[in-house]
Amino acid sequence: MKEIKRLTKAHHEDFKRINAETRKTLANPSWFMPFSEEVLETLLNENSPLVVYGCFIDGTLAGVSLFDTTYEEFSQLAEILVVTDKKVAELGGSMVLPEFRGQHIMYDVNVALMQAAREMGIEYFVATAHPDNIASNSSLKKLGMELKTTITRAGGYLRNVYLLKL
Repeated sequence: MKEIKRLTKAHHEDFKRINAETRKTLANPSWFMPFSEEVLETLLNENSPLVVYGCFIDGTLAGVSLFDTTYEEFSQLAEILVVTDKKVAELGGSMVLPEFRGQHIMYDVNVALMQAAREMGIEYFVATAHPDNIASNSSLKKLGMELKTTITRAGGYLRNVYLLKL
């Protein structure tokens, strides 16, 4: 059975497991912008600026995705996309355990995140994906996101930049 829901502090260890497994199993490590230990420790707190959803399959957390409302984290993207005067969040942190890849989990989780963002008054999602990460780029396009440009983000991460009006 598949269930999509918002994650809480109770899911902390499951999130850390997916994070570690993703880092080990991606075809190209540069596709993944790792979470700092500080972020990992606080991302599921009630007062976190991150909204994290997960897909559970038969009780196992199979995939996660989130959106971040911390403007400082995505200000470069908002400026490039000329949405600095709008309510914007960055969609990202999308990870699926290897044994569950190819089952459209990211799409399902991100659709739930889009609904949550609309309910919070978010007007736009920005998102990035490494140009060679076919699965991530396809998933973003399937959501209706429009590829706008390619940039190098802080830390030297090459990324396609997407925008979606919610």
